[in-house]
Amino acid sequence: MIQMYNRNLPLAETAFNAGDYVKSATAGRAVPNPIKKRNNIYLSKTHNSLISIFNKYFEIVPAVTPEKLVQAYRIRYEVYCKEGLIPGFYPEDYPDGLEYDQYDERSVHSLLVYKPSGLIAGTVRMVLPDQDKIDTKFPLEKFASNSFYTKIKSLKSLSRIHVGEISRLILTLEFRKYWREDGQKYIMEEEFEYLFQPENQIKTNTSNTDLYYYKNFKRQTASYPIFGLFVAIVQMSIKHNLKYWYAGMEPGLAKLCRIFGIDFTPISPIVDYYGPCRSYLGYIPDIMKSIYCTNMPLWALLTNDGVLIPRPNQLIVG
Repeated sequence: MIQMYNRNLPLAETAFNAGDYVKSATAGRAVPNPIKKRNNIYLSKTHNSLISIFNKYFEIVPAVTPEKLVQAYRIRYEVYCKEGLIPGFYPEDYPDGLEYDQYDERSVHSLLVYKPSGLIAGTVRMVLPDQDKIDTKFPLEKFASNSFYTKIKSLKSLSRIHVGEISRLILTLEFRKYWREDGQKYIMEEEFEYLFQPENQIKTNTSNTDLYYYKNFKRQTASYPIFGLFVAIVQMSIKHNLKYWYAGMEPGLAKLCRIFGIDFTPISPIVDYYGPCRSYLGYIPDIMKSIYCTNMPLWALLTNDGVLIPRPNQLIVG
């Protein structure tokens, strides 16, 4: 079940950003939210900052030319084969220094570029349905469908024409680390040093909710590269009219996604799929609504503040 509030907060102080009400722990019903106005001011500041800082330091580049595709394949080779980050990928199997497979022909790809240096920070591909043979399996189905839970109703009624598989989501070694080897932070500058000041120096009328949003935003600014790849995922999904995401994720990545409100439905136990991996399915509108309700700054970043995906209808709590 997708959670509509953050469990780290007392229920009576959980702000639903989509509406004017919270659920009262004592009354058991929707009541006017007395802290919404103050939180919205703070959230407006933080999500605008997330967008502006991201746009200053990062750029999503669709890999639609042979040259860009080679860059994506080379990153995959460096991380999967040379670093050995994923078991089963051996450099000798890729003599040209490029990692690619049969699914790349039916995929779209994006690069995440770090603007100050022009370095490529990461890449991700979206495997699309086979338009000629719609029942052709996705990679996850080919390797792990035998372990799919049989009671997941949505699997039986999937509109395959609207399904895409998130795949080859990769950050380079430099951008998997928050700190560079020379001791400098990748995206830190004076213009947003205030985001990382000690919590006891926050000059607000600090409530539990304010402190939660401050901590959450501080954590998000250190996660720009992985957020950037999800921006690319959203953009590719919109362009190709996708409604569902398949994803095979190691437990650590799935946990990171949940921390930021990106909540997929597990459809298998953990299996050996190039290492420990669990299969997930996500209905994109539900995932985006969950992010909207639990993590407004991230929703604004992923949707360009509602330009790519409109805000959900007013959330009704009862």
